[in-house]
Amino acid sequence: MTHTELPEYNDELLDYLQLFRGEGFLSPGGAEETRRVLDRVEIAGKDVLEVGSGLGGCCLIIASEHDAKSVHGIDVEPLVINRAKELVLQAGLENRISFQQVEPGPLPVASNSFDIIFSKDAFCHIEDKQMLYSELFRVLRPGGSIAIGDWMVRDEQGHSTAMEAFIESTGLSLFMDSLTGVKKNLESMGFGEVDVINRNAWFQNEARAEADRLEGELAAAVVDLRGQKATDSSNECQNMMIAVLDSGEFCPAHFFAKKPE
Repeated sequence: MTHTELPEYNDELLDYLQLFRGEGFLSPGGAEETRRVLDRVEIAGKDVLEVGSGLGGCCLIIASEHDAKSVHGIDVEPLVINRAKELVLQAGLENRISFQQVEPGPLPVASNSFDIIFSKDAFCHIEDKQMLYSELFRVLRPGGSIAIGDWMVRDEQGHSTAMEAFIESTGLSLFMDSLTGVKKNLESMGFGEVDVINRNAWFQNEARAEADRLEGELAAAVVDLRGQKATDSSNECQNMMIAVLDSGEFCPAHFFAKKPE
């Protein structure tokens, strides 16, 4: 759900991220951090929408470990949709998991059609937060829940120079809501029971662990995959991320809310 139709992920980047985040996962913490978000909601027997479904790893957890009735993943990137479909076929869960490539903008999903909406580190690519949160509310059935992990910033002030440099280094379109802004925005849409959990401390440790692996045991594999120049650039990006985590400006978070009955 980026603001642009140009693909931002290619096979090399997808393979690189899976080296240290696990097969089917593009975002920090991989399967483990995904489970932490999903464990907060009751999923068994319910219809789940994943916004920004990526390579399909999260959908597999939702279906196989949480026994969802159905899981529908949407993403703007055709490459990741195709690779997600392959992963689901390998797992034999294609009868319960479906994927759809979508265009940026309102969700092409019927109103009141899902019990749970999940997303992991994808909302940060969507610029129009008011549209996004309004669409979540529309798509959820009454009494439905959202369970989201996302890249966020501490407050609603403008980005520091260090944050701007980090965002530039990622090569991705990033439009991060704030810890205070997301609660206010969700409540303004009609959501209740909003709970925002700052994951900065966890991610400080996780980012350092990732850097240690990328510059240690995985160094040769990364160079083989990306070449030395791209490897140096990605390692620099990782260290710039650690700096804005340490300052407290960059605050990945989990947030949860319910649509009233």
